Amino acid sequence: MADSSYQADLSDAFLSAYDEHAESIFRFILLKVSDREKAHDLVQETFTRTWDYCAKGGEITQWKAFLYRTARNLIIDTYRAKPSVSLDAMAEDQQFTPADEAMPGSDALAEINLVRAAIAELPETYRECVLLRYCEDLSPREIAEVMDLSENVVSVRIHRGVKLLRERFGS
Repeated sequence: MADSSYQADLSDAFLSAYDEHAESIFRFILLKVSDREKAHDLVQETFTRTWDYCAKGGEITQWKAFLYRTARNLIIDTYRAKPSVSLDAMAEDQQFTPADEAMPGSDALAEINLVRAAIAELPETYRECVLLRYCEDLSPREIAEVMDLSENVVSVRIHRGVKLLRERFGS
């Protein structure tokens, strides 16, 4: 009887974690892979692996951090397995077309692209911490759990990343 109670509690906790974090995990993955379909697949895989971990007796105390760490590891695995594609090859395949500067709202789009480019130029150690902090609204403690670092190291990386961005934009 205790086993069925544990399963019910586990199912409730898992469904609650899914409801609370699936959208933010999707955004995090989408920022990294830039492909909606692949991002949806990785979200599904994130939750599948999390369920498998729990079903095998694993205990999760911080669902958000655990899910982000799982997603992050899946993204790393994806990049390791996938050969990179150049912009020229994408243009030849007509999968990529540069934004038209004359489009309405192109000023805002241009600004967004400048910020994205600046973030993309940050060293990876800073970039990931800055994205998790300001795009995904994770606390330094949660980021530390996701990246398996100390909270102090995370805070320093966020500070240095933001400092580099400020220098880039002259503010």
